[in-house]
Amino acid sequence: MNKRLIIFLVCVALSAALVTWLTSLDKNEPSQNPVSETPASEASPAAASPDVSPETTAIPLEAVSDAKLKEYKANAQAAMDSIKDVYLAADKGSSSNVVLSSESVSQIVSALGANGYTAVDYFGNLNVQNAQPLIDFGNAVNAGVEGEACYYVVHTDGTLHANNLCYKNGVASVVTVSVEWDENGSPNVYSTGQYALTQLKLTEKGWLICTRESSSTGADWAVNGNAYTFLRLTAYDDTLRQLANKYMGDQPYLENNLFTCSWSASDFGQLDFNCLFPMLYSRYYGTAPLTGDSMGYISGFEKVSGTDLYIAPYSQFESVINGYIDVDEDTLRWLSDDNSSLGGYYILGTKQEYYNNMTPKTPSPYVTDYWYNSDGSLTLKVDAVFPAYGTDCAFTHELTVMDTEEGFKYLSNYLYESENNILPEMVLRGERKNQIAAVEG
Repeated sequence: MNKRLIIFLVCVALSAALVTWLTSLDKNEPSQNPVSETPASEASPAAASPDVSPETTAIPLEAVSDAKLKEYKANAQAAMDSIKDVYLAADKGSSSNVVLSSESVSQIVSALGANGYTAVDYFGNLNVQNAQPLIDFGNAVNAGVEGEACYYVVHTDGTLHANNLCYKNGVASVVTVSVEWDENGSPNVYSTGQYALTQLKLTEKGWLICTRESSSTGADWAVNGNAYTFLRLTAYDDTLRQLANKYMGDQPYLENNLFTCSWSASDFGQLDFNCLFPMLYSRYYGTAPLTGDSMGYISGFEKVSGTDLYIAPYSQFESVINGYIDVDEDTLRWLSDDNSSLGGYYILGTKQEYYNNMTPKTPSPYVTDYWYNSDGSLTLKVDAVFPAYGTDCAFTHELTVMDTEEGFKYLSNYLYESENNILPEMVLRGERKNQIAAVEG
């Protein structure tokens, strides 16, 4: 068996723990790009009981009436029943639990839209279907006009979650209804919940942002960003979505500053190549992300005694970096943390204990524009949507790339400077510097 394939398989197995703590999903869905870290459709506090009991919050929340709750339940069951034929014909995977394919989820979301329901997939990979009712509702709320609206979230396990939004007497709230298929193939309500919203607005860029009141749920819940739900109501052009996926990939802002500082081939600025290496390594070799555990199984990587650091051999580190950024050997060594006596560059992989909270807070990229330059390169203008901080533009940057026969190269990144920028924290950089100081001090 090919040695590279063996390494890949080992990395895949060992990265499972990383994926587990990188996602704070009540339903243990695979890590992709959720509509929100914990959308309003997830009725966590009320999951044990089908009866609605409002949270004790600082916001005066009028309890939903029995008649209204009955109506919400009936609507959710009707919505689920409307896509029964699509669900029964869907590819559900081969495991004991239902795992719908991406294509099946797309078909269900489309069917809900065709049946007059506002719907989206949990991860926000699809455009919201039948979005106009939510757009009208959001504009009304922004104008202080009372109203109601509902949208449905389709999960990969076949469940459906209804979010019934309400704005009344100056107070915003959501009543969630969670529906699953019972043993007879009929829609069954298994959970409901009612939550006050401290924020409910439609932004100029077309994002509906809902923020749950979290005073009774604990500080960690709010700190981890789970209070926010983000819905993009204006369609995300397929070309823009594909450009973001191709050139930035999954979790592009996690523990590196390739896209969060200004740099170019003539001035690399504050670009941290040691932090960048794990992300580019994964792409270069087609492996799972490097973690503190998986690096110990990679041929050539040597553990630095008494630390969590590893040494990546000079040749391998430089090959990976130069696979995506043209930088000469001397410059790379000058700008990076290396140790000639140990034969390479210092690398620190992720570990859950490095973080104060369960989930590192990172934004998602949304390409808003692109253009080709005279030299054939491509520039993407990107807004970073940061649900953990309740903003649809934590910062803006312009990324320039050049396609090559082997793939593409990063040429530069320009960060729009603003006092309002919210940049993701780079925990590993500080950890790496401290551990290197202990080794070389």
